[in-house]
Amino acid sequence: MKIVFPDRIDLDDESLAKFREQGVQMYDDTPNDEAVIIERVRDAEIITANFIDLTRNVIDNAPNLKCIISPAVGYEWIDYEYAASKGIKVMNCPTQNAEAVAEHAIALMLAVAHRIAEADTSIREGKWKQQELVGVELNHKKLGLVGYGKIGKLIEKKASGIGMHVQYVNSKSSKEDLERLLQESDVVCLCLALNDSTKNLINEPRLKLLKKEAILVNIARGAIVDEAALVQMLRRGDIRGAGLDVFQNEQFTRDTPQSMQEIAQLPNVVATPHLAYNTEETTMRLGTELLGNIEAYIAGSPLNVVNS
Repeated sequence: MKIVFPDRIDLDDESLAKFREQGVQMYDDTPNDEAVIIERVRDAEIITANFIDLTRNVIDNAPNLKCIISPAVGYEWIDYEYAASKGIKVMNCPTQNAEAVAEHAIALMLAVAHRIAEADTSIREGKWKQQELVGVELNHKKLGLVGYGKIGKLIEKKASGIGMHVQYVNSKSSKEDLERLLQESDVVCLCLALNDSTKNLINEPRLKLLKKEAILVNIARGAIVDEAALVQMLRRGDIRGAGLDVFQNEQFTRDTPQSMQEIAQLPNVVATPHLAYNTEETTMRLGTELLGNIEAYIAGSPLNVVNS
């Protein structure tokens, strides 16, 4: 069975060795040209898709394709419904990064609340702003989780440990429930999947429901938030600040897009380049989960199928 990893996946050395032993064809770059992607997957039966878009055209040009694996929790860059129509299973790796992302969410909350990035910058500039940079404690504050899957539950556990009062909404909640949570929370953390129903879920009218003292944290997907409206609110000081690990126009290159640079330069924003998942431990767990998905599919008992 021909298995191809057509774009870069960060794996530990032990996992890489196991995949090489199985004859997996691996690439260490991220092609932007669809023709290159098609050439790499043309004869494959099992492929992954990490930072590349798997469109109908790519799928149509891989006649032997039987299984697509997302080496991540998300899979919105794969046309999974079209794949299902052709009998191709799409699987994800839903557990490997949950701990890392939950910790990162807490780190962003604390960094914004205690103005750590501003303080760090001032020190590097030779300034001593001990009195000016007044933070806020998270103890006894209300945390509202938008999304309550594995990551949301881990965030709740960690936030409760520092004394926060946690409430949540999920896919079964009403829009009234969501809007009530936005109005009542001191910190709002987005930890839900991106799909047709959640795209632009936190739009301008809903952003305006946030308290002036609120902190917004997004470790989900940039497209869930009306980014332009959020930037204007941050500039005006309509909310306390934001911790952002994801953005609308992410590019997997070494250069940060200008739009992201503008957001990151706001003093009340702590921004990271979509790296919440990226820990040594996650890298090891990903190899194990990815290998488990491949072996389960070959054995005829596929795991983590998202388009059955």
